[in-house]
Amino acid sequence: MAAALFILAAARISALRRNGHDTVFLAAVFAGVSSVLIHPAVYLVVDFAVGGINLTKLALNSFMIVGLWYLRAAVLNAVSPASSSRSPWLTRMPLIAALILQAIFFVLTGPTTSTTEWGYQYHDRFAGALFSMTMIVFIAWSCAEIAGTCFRYIPMMRRSFKIGFIMVGAGSLISTLVMLKMIQEVLALFVTPLAVFGTQNFPFAPAEMLAIVLVGLGLTIPALTGRAERAQRALRLQETVARVSAIRERSLQSADMDRILKIPALATPQERLHRMIVEIWDAELAAGAGKTVLTPEDREYVLLVESNFALEGTP
Repeated sequence: MAAALFILAAARISALRRNGHDTVFLAAVFAGVSSVLIHPAVYLVVDFAVGGINLTKLALNSFMIVGLWYLRAAVLNAVSPASSSRSPWLTRMPLIAALILQAIFFVLTGPTTSTTEWGYQYHDRFAGALFSMTMIVFIAWSCAEIAGTCFRYIPMMRRSFKIGFIMVGAGSLISTLVMLKMIQEVLALFVTPLAVFGTQNFPFAPAEMLAIVLVGLGLTIPALTGRAERAQRALRLQETVARVSAIRERSLQSADMDRILKIPALATPQERLHRMIVEIWDAELAAGAGKTVLTPEDREYVLLVESNFALEGTP
C-alpha cells in the first residue's frame, strides 16, 4: 500500500514543479508515511524511540486523516471547481475537529503500552474505541463524498477523465464500505446486537489495497493524458510558428520591408506567433492593392490561426 502511494506521489512531481503545489502529491505523501508507520516492524521501532506509549498510532492516524483531506480537496477541486470558492476555514472544520477529537480520546484512553493491535488491546476502553472511530468515521465520510462527487460529474467529463474518475469513485466506494464494516466491528463491542453480523474472514487488507490501487491509477491516468495533450499542443504550436514564419518572410520581402516589430529573444512561441501575424497584415497593407503574395491557402491559414488566438484568449 505504501509503495502504491509513493508511486502516485512520484507521478505527481511534474505537476508539483509546474504549479508550485499539488494536493494529490501531498495526499499521497501523508498517506504513504502513514502506511509505512503501520507496518509492525517500523511501528514498534519508532514507537519505542518516542516512549513506547503508542504515540506512533496517534501520528499515523493523523497522517492518514490529513492525507485523506488533501485527496478529498484534490478530487473536489478537479471535478467541482465551485468547491474552491468556499471559505477555507469553514471547509477545514471537519479536518480540525477530527484531529482534535482523536487527540482528546487518545489522552482519555489512559496509559497504554506499545502495540500494533490497538483494536484488540484497547477497544474495551470506551475512549480507546472512540479514538479509532474518529479516524474511521472521517475516512468513511471523506471517501463517500469523493465517490458521490465523482459519479455525479463523470457524465460531464471527457473520455480520459471519465476512466480515471470512475476508478477513483470505485476505489472510494470500496473504502467507504470497508470503513462501515470497521465501524460495525467497533460498535459491536458495546452494542451486542451488532455482533450478529460478524466480522470473521472479512478481507480488510485486500479491499483496502484494491481501493488504494484504483484511486492511485485513477488519479494518474488524467495526469498522464494531460501531459500527452500538452506535448501534442506544443508540437502543433511549433509547426504553426514555422509555417507562419515562412509566410511572414515572403510578405516582408514582397512589401520591401524590414521587420516591423522586434521580437524579444525571451518571447514565448505564442507571443512570436502573434507578432508575426501582425507583421503579415501590415506587410499586406504596405504592398498595396493587387500586390499580395499570399495565396488563398496562406490567407485562409493565417486567418484560422488568428481566430484560434481569439478563441484561446491570447493577446
